[in-house]
Amino acid sequence: MTKFIVTAMALLSAACPAGAFASALRSASRLRAGGARSMATALSMDSDTHFDYLVIGGGSGGIASARRAAMYGAKVGVVERQALGGTCVNVGCVPKKVMFNAAMVNEMIHAAKEYGFDNCDDGPKFNWATIKDMRDFYVKRLNGIYSRNLENSGVTLIEGLASFDGSNSVKVGDTTYTADHINIAVGGKTVMPAIPGIEHCIDSDGFFLLEEQPKKVAVIGAGYIAVELAGIFQELAAPPASLCAVTRLSAASIRSSARTSTRR
Repeated sequence: MTKFIVTAMALLSAACPAGAFASALRSASRLRAGGARSMATALSMDSDTHFDYLVIGGGSGGIASARRAAMYGAKVGVVERQALGGTCVNVGCVPKKVMFNAAMVNEMIHAAKEYGFDNCDDGPKFNWATIKDMRDFYVKRLNGIYSRNLENSGVTLIEGLASFDGSNSVKVGDTTYTADHINIAVGGKTVMPAIPGIEHCIDSDGFFLLEEQPKKVAVIGAGYIAVELAGIFQELAAPPASLCAVTRLSAASIRSSARTSTRR
């Protein structure tokens, strides 16, 4: 079965915006001077559920700002509903580099005979399930490192989905947390186009969930994510059916690309 991977808008919106990160650091700097809560605030709010600084999102930007604020003496909490580390650690740079390295190893094996290595024609067989298991284990270890870094910095980790319950209050599960400052560092999610057949598509996050190596792949998009994934599939013996450069993801452009690919 052919897999279609939509990458044009996949991780671009998931990265922590530079402006939001800078704003978080400015908030941390202000907390350095006034991190201590007033006596009135301390008496009126539960000390276990009130923070000087609360970060919604445990990605690279959110964790960095939380630890910096804690370093300045603020009481800090981080709310995260998934694995710590955000896009880069879980479905971005880190696991992608593991797959990229696997593709490079495969390329070197096939080029070995050109460098004097004999008996290379029947080289080792690539096993998709093995690299996925080892990659996932590596990512899980990094999740643990992020968790320990938060603990060592004195930051409270709150696991669950956060929703605002007021201008300075956030509800996670059945508990309401309040904070003097709240940083929304949730990143973003892929917007899949509402077109016929979209149910057969995955985004770049879905690439890391594939349990089996697809036989054919159509990569829609020509950004760096699309090009990297296409190269990985190519080297690991799953030639992409097409690499479509599109500036606007529409049903017409996809149908046009499909016709071009068929003619080729």
